[in-house]
Amino acid sequence: MKTGKTLSITLLSSILTACGGGTGAALGTIETNTPATTVSTTTTTGTISTIINVAPDTTSSTIKSNARLLTHSVIDAAYSNSLERLITVSSSPKNALNIINPTTGEQQVVLLNLAPTSLSISPDGKTAVVGHSQAVTHVNLQAASVLDFYDNLGFNVFDITLGDNGIAYATPTSNTLNDFLKAINLGTGEVTSSDTVVQMGGSYVAFSSTPKGLYIYDKGTLPADLIKADTATPPQALYDSPYNGDYDIGSTNGKGLWLTEDGSYILTAGETLFRTATTEDQDMLYQRSLSDNDNDPNTLLIHADHSQAAGKFVVILDKGITGVGSEYSLKTYTMPTLNLIDEKLSSDLTPTSNSDTPVIPQFVFFNSDGTKRYVILQQGEGTYLLNI
Repeated sequence: MKTGKTLSITLLSSILTACGGGTGAALGTIETNTPATTVSTTTTTGTISTIINVAPDTTSSTIKSNARLLTHSVIDAAYSNSLERLITVSSSPKNALNIINPTTGEQQVVLLNLAPTSLSISPDGKTAVVGHSQAVTHVNLQAASVLDFYDNLGFNVFDITLGDNGIAYATPTSNTLNDFLKAINLGTGEVTSSDTVVQMGGSYVAFSSTPKGLYIYDKGTLPADLIKADTATPPQALYDSPYNGDYDIGSTNGKGLWLTEDGSYILTAGETLFRTATTEDQDMLYQRSLSDNDNDPNTLLIHADHSQAAGKFVVILDKGITGVGSEYSLKTYTMPTLNLIDEKLSSDLTPTSNSDTPVIPQFVFFNSDGTKRYVILQQGEGTYLLNI
């Protein structure tokens, strides 16, 4: 049963003219890096208070020119090439989906009914789905409004991916034999469970337009594996990778899998690149690992993004050192050879003048033409967007 209401978008052109234009979602805010100003306007839906500012600098230090302080924490993130917008979901200071212009810093906020667990955007970059405990929210990114909200899924969403067919595919949080891969019809809210893709708790799933299908980083097996399923309702298992522990797909601490924009390759949490294909004998075949991969089991691939225009992958690595802690780096590789062409250490990514506070990179993305890289990171109590 559909229980949510569409959050309509309200045009605040008279307010935003002085701020460079834009629109804001009703019940949300638009925030830019300007001095704090509160503006109110009366509309047919009531009085909307719009804050034209960002949260205070909680690190009490100067923000560098290529960094912006975000007004919210980031649980998950994606980038829309078609809209040139960074999309994030947060639970603090509010449950929200945030649409960020990384060039100007303008932030549109779409309020969510529940705390988010995961996020995925459509192949065309114009809509998004947000996973919650027992619920899912479908969002129109162009209008910054909620399309549908269903809160009776019957399972807690761990990871979610949005197809081009009006269906979202999700994995549950727990991991038992009965934790199937789920398909959610975004038009009706109906949930169907696969009877062949099982033990999916805590696994990651990614929709591929070409070759058509779902690729899953299966953490329900030991060692972790890659499997492929179709996009039927419910989805059915097709086959798994031809390997069984031969290559590092990722540990139980792995953070996901990332497809190239054309769907030709998969980079896994184990820093390993696989080729995709439409036939089983050629699908999910090993290509190579990151060129400087030293097979250190403590190294984790935190996040990655691919640019077809630039022909590159950018990744966040955490070379954890036993007894010492994390050692983060941002690295850019050519594709498909995975030759290292650029490396930035945590010290290079400090968004403020306070170099004594540790920096924790969380997400990284290319813009649509591959000329810029955007990094979301934490330093102290602040969350920042860095343009490099």
